[in-house]
Amino acid sequence: MMRLPNCVMIGFAVIVGELIASATVPVRAAFYGFMTGFLLLAASMVSNDYFDREIDAINEPGRPLPAGVVKPPEALSFSLILGAIGFWFASNSGLATLMIAIMSVIVMVLYNARVKKTGLLGNALVSTNVAIPFVYGGFVVASPTWSLGIFSFLAFLSSMGREIVKGIVDVSGDTAKGVKSVAATKGSTKAAKYGAFLFVAAVALSGLPLILGIVSYFYIPLVAICDIGFLLTAYSLVTNSSPRNAKRNKNYVLVWMTFGLLAFLIGTI
Repeated sequence: MMRLPNCVMIGFAVIVGELIASATVPVRAAFYGFMTGFLLLAASMVSNDYFDREIDAINEPGRPLPAGVVKPPEALSFSLILGAIGFWFASNSGLATLMIAIMSVIVMVLYNARVKKTGLLGNALVSTNVAIPFVYGGFVVASPTWSLGIFSFLAFLSSMGREIVKGIVDVSGDTAKGVKSVAATKGSTKAAKYGAFLFVAAVALSGLPLILGIVSYFYIPLVAICDIGFLLTAYSLVTNSSPRNAKRNKNYVLVWMTFGLLAFLIGTI
């Protein structure tokens, strides 16, 4: 329910934000920042499963809640515990970080409880929370900088593309429960094109950190793998917008995002 790979990636995104914002990052700041991102995303993921249990009964019946492995009150309690610990770590980094953490959780609660059914707006809220960790990292080391916005925007674009593609996989449950995803309202082919466009846009802008001198040339090899992966994914989706192919590619996108994150990390050390 926690989606551990996603949580680890968000935790490291905070550390990348710290490294971009400051020449030196104390071990304590790195640890507290990582744990805040990890735990708050985990809380959001469990909360998402709680609110989506009826939709998941159609789309993903094997998940713990629809399968009956975990009861709804247990999932809600687990989400609250994860969130509380995450807030504790955030509070130890300062008032600004605690406020950002609270804001990000409010965004996810709104998404899970209300906004998901709107489609694109819901996708944008999820993607905003994927982008926030870079900015959050800057505040952890008390050195937020404008360059963090570039990395945040790249993360937003790739996440937005993935969220739209996920809608192709979930179209049956989303349609049944009134979720107005792009795939449910405009069709899988259109959703695949939207997702592909966002991936290509992220690739087109991925050279900005290097052009602006924010990263070193060590950024190039890993971002090249990331970019090639996104371009292949975009091509695959445009040529085959089936739910099966969308499911495969939404998982690949996490791999490409991980390479992008590593490129940011290596390029800023």
